[in-house]
Amino acid sequence: MAKKLKVGDTIRGYRILKVFGPGMMAISYAAQAPDGRKVFFKQYKSPAPTVVWYRDFVAYQKELAARVVRGKADNFAVGHVDSFEEVWGGRCYFQAFQFVENGADLQQVLDKERESHRAIGKAPTSNPVIWARHATWAKVLVAGVGALHDVKIVHADLKPANAYLIEDPTIAAEFQLKLIDMDFSLLADRRPPWHGHQGYVGTDNYRSPEHLTKGGVPGLASDIFTCGLILYELLAGRHPYWSEDQSDYARLVHGYTAEPPALLGEMPWPASNGDVSAALHRCLNPDPAKRPTAAELRAILSGRNRKPAAAAPTAPAPKPSAPLPRPAAPAAAPAAAVPTARPPITSEAVQLRGADGATLQLRIRTELGKRLVRQFGADGDFWDEGQCVLERGAGGQWFVRPGAAATNQTLLNGRALTTPRPLRAGDQIAVGNEVKNIAKLPLTVLPA
Repeated sequence: MAKKLKVGDTIRGYRILKVFGPGMMAISYAAQAPDGRKVFFKQYKSPAPTVVWYRDFVAYQKELAARVVRGKADNFAVGHVDSFEEVWGGRCYFQAFQFVENGADLQQVLDKERESHRAIGKAPTSNPVIWARHATWAKVLVAGVGALHDVKIVHADLKPANAYLIEDPTIAAEFQLKLIDMDFSLLADRRPPWHGHQGYVGTDNYRSPEHLTKGGVPGLASDIFTCGLILYELLAGRHPYWSEDQSDYARLVHGYTAEPPALLGEMPWPASNGDVSAALHRCLNPDPAKRPTAAELRAILSGRNRKPAAAAPTAPAPKPSAPLPRPAAPAAAPAAAVPTARPPITSEAVQLRGADGATLQLRIRTELGKRLVRQFGADGDFWDEGQCVLERGAGGQWFVRPGAAATNQTLLNGRALTTPRPLRAGDQIAVGNEVKNIAKLPLTVLPA
């Protein structure tokens, strides 16, 4: 019988640095590889070399590792380093994987966010910075799942704890994503060797209907189901089926009791909250054929599913008999959000109008900063150089884009701007702080 490794033990050139503890299928360690790098090292308890499907399992693992490095899957999945059979008190199978650190898994990150916001009685996603981060993570998660599906790999155990976020301050999302714990993932086009010998891996409250059905085999659509549960947590702030009783969880899953979620923020344009909510609900359909594919889900989250005509309808000419109301005085609280039913501005030029009636007309891409906006009043000094950019897109509509290095927030209708947004007649651009309800030098945007 194989025995457990200890700190300081060396096997096939791998020196054990730390014992993480036994799991259901394997004992996990941190180890130093023969080339000096740190790796995640696994010693398998199951399958043991004596079981009939052991050799097929080893071959299956090699094919999984080979597929990960094809295409984009290698960008999202933890890399396979080595695998071998060795005697350590008895014959045993070992694998080494890329070691991920300098971050935390998504479950830990979400728990930390909830704890930090519990004291103020608000959901983390009520913070516009956290909401923007969650919207980005949702798209990256689906991109990672899609990359696996492109090479016919089913993760089969998606959950927040298996999505590791590596800190990276050089990118907007602040983290890179790595999907972990894939040694019992499945090849969608090849039945796993353990079929009929043992069940499929899965985690309480994150099993798909296929996991829960006797004789069922998780497939690509099963990942979409479990991914949908995570997206509910990221974008709606809740797990739709969580239960301490897993028989109750199974009843909820098979009964399709979830409602289309109300998102806790506005998806970055051109994505539509309505489209995203409907897609997340489809992810949880008990019929796998009715769930979206990863590619479809990714398109909906980014807004690529929307036709240009629907995303940017032509603006009607303004009627002289119905002039737009003048904006509030600068000292007032930020203006209430303007209804989004109005179409984006598609005129040849836009006009900025200050509270005193002064105007500035723009026909080309223009970077707004303190030197340009001082003509509207002394509060222009609160604006940074490069506070935001106004530009006309390929479809003819005008956008406002926040400056990356601005000290104060760029506000659009009183909301902090984190991504480019289309402009609509009557929108107000200001500088300040959304949380503190501060808005300096609001400028009203009109078609010119």
